[in-house]
Amino acid sequence: MKFLLAILMLIVPLALAFAEARSRAFLPSEGVFRVAMRDSVSWLEMEKNTDYFICTDDVHGGFWKVNDFSYKKEENCIRLNSGNYVKDGKIWYVTRMGNVRTIHFLVGMKYVDLSTEKHWVGFEGADYVVKGNRRQPFKDSLRLESIDEILAVDEYKVTECEFVHALWDSIPEKVSAGLDSNSIFWIEKKKSMKKGGLCDAHDSAAVRVRLYHAFLYANMRSLRDGFRPVYSLEKANDARRSFQEDGSFNILKTGFADVQGDSSIVHVKEDKDADGYRLPFYYEWVALAGADDSTEIQGKAWFGIRDRNDVYSKMDKRKYMDSFYLEGSCGKWLQKSRPVGMLPPNAYGLYDMFGLVCERVLLPGKSIFYADIASCKGGFLTSLREELNVRTHCDDDGFDLIPFQGLRLVREIKGDKIF
Repeated sequence: MKFLLAILMLIVPLALAFAEARSRAFLPSEGVFRVAMRDSVSWLEMEKNTDYFICTDDVHGGFWKVNDFSYKKEENCIRLNSGNYVKDGKIWYVTRMGNVRTIHFLVGMKYVDLSTEKHWVGFEGADYVVKGNRRQPFKDSLRLESIDEILAVDEYKVTECEFVHALWDSIPEKVSAGLDSNSIFWIEKKKSMKKGGLCDAHDSAAVRVRLYHAFLYANMRSLRDGFRPVYSLEKANDARRSFQEDGSFNILKTGFADVQGDSSIVHVKEDKDADGYRLPFYYEWVALAGADDSTEIQGKAWFGIRDRNDVYSKMDKRKYMDSFYLEGSCGKWLQKSRPVGMLPPNAYGLYDMFGLVCERVLLPGKSIFYADIASCKGGFLTSLREELNVRTHCDDDGFDLIPFQGLRLVREIKGDKIF
């Protein structure tokens, strides 16, 4: 008996040590999320194309329900791949007692609770003064306000690969006669990609997104991820510019297969009950950009880079006609792209909020900048350092077809836990 007891005293610690070592072997120190059963809803932030372990503290064992991600069950965990696209997805864990835990995955997105503090946001009211026959913009003044919102926000600017794959069926296979340079650009980009192929998280930012395509991209991404699209895009009954009484507005429709000058007017309405992706509103973007300005963005933004073949780079703002063109040049510079996320993020974990390419935002249902319905914030690769601040803006009435602009999407959410 003493001999058997001695053997057991030797074997049990070894067995426990082996079990602990085995647990450490399949649970790496990084990429592990532990979900507590006391939390009915959890929000997890992930990078694209990456494996993660999702583990529970349920000692009785339960069941996983996974629809949109590839996974493998391993003991009380699953090994899950985050997938190829930026998205807001979810899975479920069901205990043996039937209690359901919902686990949201923000892939390439950040969970931002704006309600926890007040934010410096842009002003309301006309910001133009007329001098002679020219409109000159005031600088935005800022005011401190509360924003009672929780947002899922794209961690990076939308990349060329993400844009093409979401709109794959809308982009022609081949270039045809009469297409403008913007359409040709995206057709050539599509030809260089494989449908369903890998989208690198640090692909180049999309810098040729027209306003109509921004709405189309948001809707297509919403449908892909199972959400209700925010924007309705219908043929307009008139050619009115600016906002209408219900907050809807008209823009020019620009298809990738339209020949030059072949465009129609589209009426855009926002479904306020929809849960899909959308462009940020002006005040939301300013809040998400935080306090960063031209004195704080050193090392966080691409700027001051110009193409020698760009006609705007050869202009002199001291000359009257040149200054006239430069004043309205937002989004018309000839500029190439850069990979996203290569410089440090801001306090919310958002990359490239300034520089590289401006981000399209909507005004909140009324024209505060002349007759414009949208603006573009954050500046450009071509911008000077002093131009990169939350006050600078490039405005769009929806009819200008400004080509060299980008975007970052948000989705309004409600949640109570983030890891």
